[in-house]
Amino acid sequence: MSLMSVSQYAKHAGMSRQALYTWEAKQGFPARVDGKIDQDACDAYLARYRCHSDPRTKNAKSKTAPAAATTTATAMSVAAIRKHLAGCIGQAAGMDEDERAGLAAKAVGLYLSTGPYNPPVTFGAYRLAMNDCPQWEPEIIAGGAFGLSPSEVVMECLEHITFIIDDDSETYEVIPSLLYVLSKDN
Repeated sequence: MSLMSVSQYAKHAGMSRQALYTWEAKQGFPARVDGKIDQDACDAYLARYRCHSDPRTKNAKSKTAPAAATTTATAMSVAAIRKHLAGCIGQAAGMDEDERAGLAAKAVGLYLSTGPYNPPVTFGAYRLAMNDCPQWEPEIIAGGAFGLSPSEVVMECLEHITFIIDDDSETYEVIPSLLYVLSKDN
């Protein structure tokens, strides 16, 4: 992950700082990491949403591979994660619940399993685990009988990295560009 100031990134992307602020206000635009712009994540976002005939799109595509932004885990302290989430409020509002649940699990490095929705036997469609859930299903964190709804998955992922540990200096491997899905909607 390469971090840039607002001015540096605006110059890199071929736009003014004000234009960058306009893009930044849009839903889904990657949140800042410690006040800096995540170049990889923002390039990927702009490459996806800018008009393909816009010549500035080439600048974003030529610098880095966009896929690296969504798959690169970074060690962040609980305090840094909480600060990052405070800057992301409302960015995931209106997002498809199932997509949000999948991104939430990916952001914190958990595996999300999908199961049947068969009340009263199962009460939701998901469960979270530390691993791929082999045959005997060890290390289930939540929703052992596929008992989690999409919103509960997001809540469990958030609790997994921020509220269980009392020590704010504890670190977790997370994907910063996806953490916005764990933030509050308003």
